[in-house]
Amino acid sequence: MGSKKVFLHSRSLRRAVLTFTFVMLAVTFAACSSSFVSVVAAQDDASAIRLRLRRDFGYGSGAQIQGRFSMIVDGAEDIERVTFYIDDQLIGEDVEAPFRLRFNTGDYDLGWHSLRSAGFTADGRELASNMLQRQFVSGSTSTYVVVAVVVLLLAFRLISYLVTRDKKQGAKKGYGIYGGAVCPRCGRPFSRHLWAPNLIAGKLDRCPHCGKWHFATRATPQMLASAERVADELDAEAGVDTREPDEDELLRKRLDESRFED
Repeated sequence: MGSKKVFLHSRSLRRAVLTFTFVMLAVTFAACSSSFVSVVAAQDDASAIRLRLRRDFGYGSGAQIQGRFSMIVDGAEDIERVTFYIDDQLIGEDVEAPFRLRFNTGDYDLGWHSLRSAGFTADGRELASNMLQRQFVSGSTSTYVVVAVVVLLLAFRLISYLVTRDKKQGAKKGYGIYGGAVCPRCGRPFSRHLWAPNLIAGKLDRCPHCGKWHFATRATPQMLASAERVADELDAEAGVDTREPDEDELLRKRLDESRFED
């Protein structure tokens, strides 16, 4: 039974690390997506035009942008001309839909800037757009972000490898970042614990099977595989089911247990 608990513990740890990795990757790619779009609509004016920002090439995360972007206007169909402004300075206009103007943040000072536009209809009306506040940053900032993302990906890849390394090299299951050890008393393998202090001879750790404290040195995958076979034989003789439960079995067990809960 102890071997089964260690297996489930290792499996849960591996799932937790992989789940955390996928979540962080999703957040990272969402923040640095190639189709950075910001839309703020004026809700109280049915004739107001909407200004949105699209990244053509560069960096965009939150309010920080760097590189080449396009200011795009959506709005009334009777607009004939649109002017574009950065900090109330006219930077250009477009007289044909879709109304769009490209600009490069490198042409302006670093820091916060206000982006807006104005549309002109055939009957002479002027329609104001919403205003976007963006911080123009240097290329070094975007470089640091890219490097940080790469380092983050490599770190998660390393953690994933460490968690599953023992399994890939011969052991039936992974033993986590700190690897597995074989208890000198009961001969069963177990995952070395995070809280166990590191000493010269190894980690002062406690075997979860027999409770013995000892200096647990990291065992090789071959040693762990051998200890697993011995533990499986002992469990088989004792009539302990050591096979890995599948998802359906776990779900049925939770449903059965929930029937007895208030």
